[in-house]
Amino acid sequence: MKLKNSSLLILLTLLLLSCWKYYNPRFVPPSQTKVLGYKPIYGVDSEAMKIDYIDTPHVANNKGNIYAYKNYVFQIDPGYGIHVFDKTIPSNAHKIGFISVKGCGQMSIKDNKIYTNNYQDLVVLDFSDLPNVHEYSRLKGLFFDYEYQSPIAQPPYPGFYECPSNRQYVVGWVKDSVYQYCYKK
Repeated sequence: MKLKNSSLLILLTLLLLSCWKYYNPRFVPPSQTKVLGYKPIYGVDSEAMKIDYIDTPHVANNKGNIYAYKNYVFQIDPGYGIHVFDKTIPSNAHKIGFISVKGCGQMSIKDNKIYTNNYQDLVVLDFSDLPNVHEYSRLKGLFFDYEYQSPIAQPPYPGFYECPSNRQYVVGWVKDSVYQYCYKK
């Protein structure tokens, strides 16, 4: 009798489990319905790899790690760049600029040099003359699997988005109508 009850319980469990569907919030089954979401903006290599210093403060998309060095504080904005703060007077620290580095994720500083990534490349930026930040050196392909998995490879806000191509660099996102396919929580 116990064997019959155990077999029945196992059969019932398997039957119930066969109806259960695994839900992955990043993948939603394709739909023919369009909704308001995000479309990726692609950049050519030269645009995606371009590094600029902009002497006006920018609004942070995603607030990341901070690094204090001498009279400056640097805050990473994953995927977009690095915010620069002047803390000469600590009680009056304020944003003074932004270093645009697409695809960045982390940074470190030593001897007036910022070490960060630009998608899959390791770049060293010289900021000894702050308004004239320039690329000091670049090691290409060091982070080979980071090229399409950078923080900018998904839109900054939750919702549906057009899945980006793995053959191009995402440099930003724009609101548009998209099919209900990829979803960010």
